[in-house]
Amino acid sequence: MKLVPVLFFLSACVISSEAQRGDAPRIITDLDDVVFAVSFSPDGNTLAIARGASDPAQRYGRIEFWDTQSGSLRHVIKGFDGPVRSISFSPDGRTLVSGSSEYLTGKIQQSTRAMLTTTRGELKWWDVQTGDLKRKLTLPSDHTYSLTAAYSPDGKQIALDESSYNFVFMQTSSGFDPGGMRAAPMSRGGGRMELFASDLKLLDAQTGAVTFKLDTSRSGTFVFSPDGALMAKENGKEIRLWNIQTGREERRLKGFKGSPNTFAFSPDGKYLAVAVTKYYHEDAGRMIRVIGSSSVQVFDVRTWQVAFQLPNIGMVNSMAFEPGGKFLLIGGLIHEQEQAVPGLKLWELQSGKVANFHTGGEDFSQAVDSLAISRNGGLLAFKSGPDVVQVIDTQSWKVKYSFDKNSDPDHERPASRFLLTLKRVIALGFSRDGTSISGQIEGNGIKRWDSRTGEVKKRFSDQESDNAIGEVSEDGTKAAGMREDGTLYVRDLITGEQRTLTAPGPAPSAFTLSANGESLAIAYSHRLILLSTITGKTVRSIDSPLTKADRIAFSVDGSMVAATDENGAIRTWELESGQGLPAIASAARTTALRFAPGNRILATASEDGSVNLWDLRSGALSSRLQKHSGAVNAIAFSSDGTLMATGGDDRTVIIWEMAKGKARRTLKGHDLTVTSLAFSPDGSILASGSGNASVVLWNVSNGQLNRVLR
Repeated sequence: MKLVPVLFFLSACVISSEAQRGDAPRIITDLDDVVFAVSFSPDGNTLAIARGASDPAQRYGRIEFWDTQSGSLRHVIKGFDGPVRSISFSPDGRTLVSGSSEYLTGKIQQSTRAMLTTTRGELKWWDVQTGDLKRKLTLPSDHTYSLTAAYSPDGKQIALDESSYNFVFMQTSSGFDPGGMRAAPMSRGGGRMELFASDLKLLDAQTGAVTFKLDTSRSGTFVFSPDGALMAKENGKEIRLWNIQTGREERRLKGFKGSPNTFAFSPDGKYLAVAVTKYYHEDAGRMIRVIGSSSVQVFDVRTWQVAFQLPNIGMVNSMAFEPGGKFLLIGGLIHEQEQAVPGLKLWELQSGKVANFHTGGEDFSQAVDSLAISRNGGLLAFKSGPDVVQVIDTQSWKVKYSFDKNSDPDHERPASRFLLTLKRVIALGFSRDGTSISGQIEGNGIKRWDSRTGEVKKRFSDQESDNAIGEVSEDGTKAAGMREDGTLYVRDLITGEQRTLTAPGPAPSAFTLSANGESLAIAYSHRLILLSTITGKTVRSIDSPLTKADRIAFSVDGSMVAATDENGAIRTWELESGQGLPAIASAARTTALRFAPGNRILATASEDGSVNLWDLRSGALSSRLQKHSGAVNAIAFSSDGTLMATGGDDRTVIIWEMAKGKARRTLKGHDLTVTSLAFSPDGSILASGSGNASVVLWNVSNGQLNRVLR
């Protein structure tokens, strides 16, 4: 990074504040896509930007990965239910760790006020190349405001600072000192204030296990020394330094005439630069606005004496040394001609020379409060507004890229959790490893979610298929549908490939996919046809006594198939021989049909809310379960067959213990009828689909809501 000529270049080319007045001042109309952090990958080829919404009802956060050579978007991670507050690359560049404060709900429909009382911090490890989740750690506090995480220089540890809050009500005091609780707005005459507490600890970077607890006083900025031996953290009006190998506090820097609010080690570890800010409040109508004036002190780490000092800069929000260590870049509101304008200041420490670079605009919201320098010093990225990140080529000192919330061509604001729609989720299927779940949405195609984060990984939709009747295989790999004209199609949910199948007859009355998605059973009058979804060819034809089957189901292993008609008749066949099993005599119309694992029990449901368990070898009724108050529309079994779930028009899901024939628990909260169910492969999660085009994930062990997928 050749900044020596840049100093003189900037001195001649700094845009004056008078010239800036030709542009209309920027007005913030919303804060739905705020930038919280920027970071370069170790090789400098990727810039990560962390974003989030200020409105909890949007439960919105994402990480963008931009190619710094082409300016193109590589991929976006959207698996967050709240803002992403911090991001950090591992030293090898393969993993990114994120800290997010997530508005986790206890109910399917929950008010914003209720969400604010359950804000959990989550630490997530992501594969940089694929964007896939590697690991997740949910912190126990219900009041996490901010979560800052950073890899140590050797990549073996992660420093984690969790800031939690409590609400108190108090009268406004002219003696308010924001040095202890920065950015805590107060209403004139009294109101709510957020009191922040901090929990700083070191974690094992691979397992997330706590190695040392360092500080539990107050929230603040922290940074590692380049050699990884020390970690410094702001603590009110002082800075504390720890040895990260022993967890022991080594030193405290005190006596600041203000509050240290940002600091940085030089690349060789010889210096620690500290921005010290004196805060005061300014009357801004109904609110008291907190502003400040900063100076920068640079400490010699060997003696901890001040080696360099730069007073009265403006309002400093961020700092970073360039890789050579000769220059310090300072971001914030920089003093210029008796004004403070958004910009950067470059300071050559030994000579004391400085130069200013205006980043555009005059509004305090555009202050540079986040900046990053690539390891080779060729690129500088900084936040220049609530939703804008600019990237500068440091050789020409010109803006190379500018990324705002609309730079992502596929960006769309997520649906509100309060959106109501009658579109039902009519079929569900987990992937074999349980990390994703696919859902067929009535009139709206197919979505494939990451079941751990709630992120929509893929969408499948086309005009012809949106109004189709759909099925999803139990392993979530295939989906099948029948269009209004009777045409059948199968889509591979991994590759997205879709093919139309040539049915050996007119429009079938019912169809279903096998659990592995490799076979499709089609019902015609007095006949069942099995098609291979791989070749599209007929595998078997079976004669059936049913005139018009309205439901059909495969056994889990694909060796059997069952069908019912509108009169309540139920028939079952072994596919290898084509032989029928004993007829089942049911007096009521079947509304749901499912084999239990092991091929000994067939479960059927009816409009009166009852669930019947039939012995397939004898055709006799083994058990009748009655607890629903309306028609049962969906049945699912855990993979080991110990649990059965049922859901219906009474908007409840019931989990049954098969050995006892009794209900274990009832899951409530759906506003509309439950139309589909699926257990995860390990049986720990139950997914239920209903209206609102949403899927609810439940923890089977305790019946608690895990996540709502939209």
